[in-house]
Amino acid sequence: MYRIYKMQLNRFWFLVLILSLSYSAQGQSKKERLEAKRLELQRQISQINNQLNEVNHTRANALEILNQINKKISIRNQLIKSLRGEINVITQKINRTDTKIGSLEKEIGELKNNYAEMIRQSYKNRSRNGKIYFLLSSEDFQQAFKRMQYLKQYANFRKNQVKEIQKKQAELRQLIKQLETSKEEKQKLFSKYKTEQQKIIKEKKVQQLEIDKIKKRRSYYLTQIKKKERQKRKIDQMIEAEIKKAIVRSNRHNIKSKTYKNSKSKFYMTPEAKKLAGEFSKNRGLLPWPVKKAYISRHYGVQHHEVFKNVKVYNSGVNLATVKGAKVHAVYKGKVLQIQIIPGGNTSVYIKHGNYLSIYQNLKKVMVKPGDMVKTGQTIGIVATDPTTGKTELKFLVYKNLTKLNPENWLLKK
Repeated sequence: MYRIYKMQLNRFWFLVLILSLSYSAQGQSKKERLEAKRLELQRQISQINNQLNEVNHTRANALEILNQINKKISIRNQLIKSLRGEINVITQKINRTDTKIGSLEKEIGELKNNYAEMIRQSYKNRSRNGKIYFLLSSEDFQQAFKRMQYLKQYANFRKNQVKEIQKKQAELRQLIKQLETSKEEKQKLFSKYKTEQQKIIKEKKVQQLEIDKIKKRRSYYLTQIKKKERQKRKIDQMIEAEIKKAIVRSNRHNIKSKTYKNSKSKFYMTPEAKKLAGEFSKNRGLLPWPVKKAYISRHYGVQHHEVFKNVKVYNSGVNLATVKGAKVHAVYKGKVLQIQIIPGGNTSVYIKHGNYLSIYQNLKKVMVKPGDMVKTGQTIGIVATDPTTGKTELKFLVYKNLTKLNPENWLLKK
């Protein structure tokens, strides 16, 4: 009877072990992802703080300062959300451990009760007829041998029961230790969570002060915004003009094709170029960032201004704020099509991937030349730092022929 009970119990604990290992692996993976995200967000906040310390706090830079404060608040909100996620993962782990401890304590209690009952039965049997009488009362030698084997097995079973109890008690101690560690970790994360909440309250107060200052000089800043928008449109027009010229130059080599010979809107593609374009297309959302230690300081497309909500601003690419002296890397293999010096935009590098283009704008130093074949991740230059604002920022663009694409959809999500 007890053997059947033990077999059922072992099957139950085997299933529990499999399920707990599955949950543990999933939980650990999620915990590691959240922890990595938290560290990255903390690094980005530290980077913005360094930039704010370096920027000249003048009237001309007020909009840029506000933009950085807004970004910091946005990142801190993500950090708070990430911390909540970590706290939830640990809470779930604590609950699972509590459940396992309760089940293990129950099992140990049952093992102890069964062992105690076995000892009592053994003592009663011993009082009526001892081991010697049990052996001597055998009808023949074979029965006596079998009885001796039974007594040995019974003694071994008792020893194994003691070992099983000791093993389960060791498991229980380990689980209790894990529980205490998890509770300490949760408390530390909760303290960080509360600290981040307090920081964001202070930052929002600073944000509102900056907004109030800007609103007092509304006409001055609206003029500044319009001026920058005109400059950006002019640079975008220059980029598109260069792409048209590049398409014409590239297609001239294909004399046989009348369709593409005079085209200014589409690149003619050889079989090799088609293959490269196909490979580039398959890497949508998987491309490495062109600069490391960066965050998105300005998103792609039309957006409402941070202060003047009725004013819309446009960005043809994605702006990536990074550290001084940051190296720029090719996001995918291809051919350097063009090096362009843009007034107000420093130097730009165009890399062709079939009929796709990746453009790296605002470089102070370029390490490639037109015609060079580059590999994924190859260093192509160094990002320029604005002497007025102290900001180091790369503008990254993606085109398919003459069509602008959202670069954020192509880069690997952080």
